[in-house]
Amino acid sequence: MQTDRQYTQPIVQAIFRTLFYAAILGGISHLIFLDSITLTHTGKFGEHSYTEWTQEIFLMLSAILYFSLGRYDRSITGFTGMMAGMSLMAFIREFNNYFHTWFKGAWQLFVLIALILTIIYVYHNRSTFVKAFYDFLKLPAFGVILSGFITLMVFSRLFGRGTMWRNILEVQELEGPTRWVKNAAEEGTELLGYSLMFIGALEYGWYIYTKRKAAAKANHPAQ
Repeated sequence: MQTDRQYTQPIVQAIFRTLFYAAILGGISHLIFLDSITLTHTGKFGEHSYTEWTQEIFLMLSAILYFSLGRYDRSITGFTGMMAGMSLMAFIREFNNYFHTWFKGAWQLFVLIALILTIIYVYHNRSTFVKAFYDFLKLPAFGVILSGFITLMVFSRLFGRGTMWRNILEVQELEGPTRWVKNAAEEGTELLGYSLMFIGALEYGWYIYTKRKAAAKANHPAQ
């Protein structure tokens, strides 16, 4: 029975994780639908859309998760500090239109501050950076995060090209509803990229948790 549990428990956990991640993607699909019927003062799929807000939420949650993992497992603090800092800088960049209301160029200043603090933090914890980074590269979570990053930085940018959407919609300029179509495609794929990066962060967190749990069990076997 113990042997059966050894195999069945990971399978059940994988099923629940799959359903959970499917719920996340299903949820963001519904948010995109809500944006399709919601007109704000910046139009549809603008800076005040559910799609944009969810992107920012995923980035902030990722930053908090990475920082918390570094506190939970001190052997990865340097690496998770870098990941938390990168997530925070991306959050500030996505939040740029709000910071512009403070003063011009505010988001660049805040990104610079976050970068400096991240470098200081990682340097202070440099002994827990290289090995943790190396171990991370061998995990499935790295592949998920890399897929999300490439989706965000490459595919969404190319998929959102104005020229292509003018050709598809057969218009000279993207204005009103035609621009909303282009924005929906670009912002939707951006959100998919952020979602994959967030799921990868969750997978990495799950790996660290199970690793620590297994180590504790090995150090304190049942009597």
